[in-house]
Amino acid sequence: MPTVAASLPSFLRTLYPFASRFVSLSDGTRMHYVDEGQGNMVLFLHDIPLWSFYFRNLVQDLRGQFRCLAPDYRGFGLSSKPDGLNYSLRTVTDDVLIFLQKLNVGKFNLVLHGWGAVPGMAVATRWPERIRRIVLLNANCFMNYRMPLSHSFFRGGGWGKMTVNLFNLPVRQAAFGAAVGSRARAGYRYPYRSWHSRTPTRLFFENLPRNPKKGTGLWLSEVVEKMGILCQKKSIAFWGTKDSVFPEKILDSWKEYLEELKIHRFPYGGRYVLEDDYGTIFPLLRRFLADGVELKLPL
Repeated sequence: MPTVAASLPSFLRTLYPFASRFVSLSDGTRMHYVDEGQGNMVLFLHDIPLWSFYFRNLVQDLRGQFRCLAPDYRGFGLSSKPDGLNYSLRTVTDDVLIFLQKLNVGKFNLVLHGWGAVPGMAVATRWPERIRRIVLLNANCFMNYRMPLSHSFFRGGGWGKMTVNLFNLPVRQAAFGAAVGSRARAGYRYPYRSWHSRTPTRLFFENLPRNPKKGTGLWLSEVVEKMGILCQKKSIAFWGTKDSVFPEKILDSWKEYLEELKIHRFPYGGRYVLEDDYGTIFPLLRRFLADGVELKLPL
């Protein structure tokens, strides 16, 4: 796959020091990803509207022991943002499946953040024999939660265009909701500097499933129903309990399907728990991926 030096500003290249690679999807859209290190593969799937930048520290710290593969979904991050798509969860998932097929990926570990759990679980239920272990970071693929009122504005016509396209509010909330400095906040916002670059985010929110018996909602329900085949997979959750979007009770849904799930709660962490508690999480996550030894956090 082609590798290029992405024309990133120097501050971002310092924080995100990876070679930029691209794979062409069926319509010619260029999907950006990083592929660093060697060894057992770890596939990182980001939340929306974030991008692979969220995993920058994990990739740098794990690439000496693992092969780290972190794509940006079409419409997000450094990938192309073509017009005419709905940017639904199903579209995102289809692109991830094509991406993995084009790279001829074999067995791998999953690290899933936020809505990245949807393509992650779709991949895992399609190819369960390829999944080694699963890591959840405030991740959700269930419909039995209540969207915060602030997020409901993102999915409505004129309100959506104002809050997303004009003010870039979802990305700004993410950047300022994480415990990071000004350069990292600028890094989160970098791919979304124009009205056009923010449209996929607005369309994503507009197309979030509302009815589990219709359209994308029915498709997502079918993905969840298949998750029972993953019940014996080694899995671990690092959960910031101050998350106002994906509350702690979502863990109950995960435990219904992942019987081996080990849960570590972080009372001072939020949705971007990697930013809030990275120093504690990293050694536990690395050890889990390396040998699956049961881990315990100090009280």
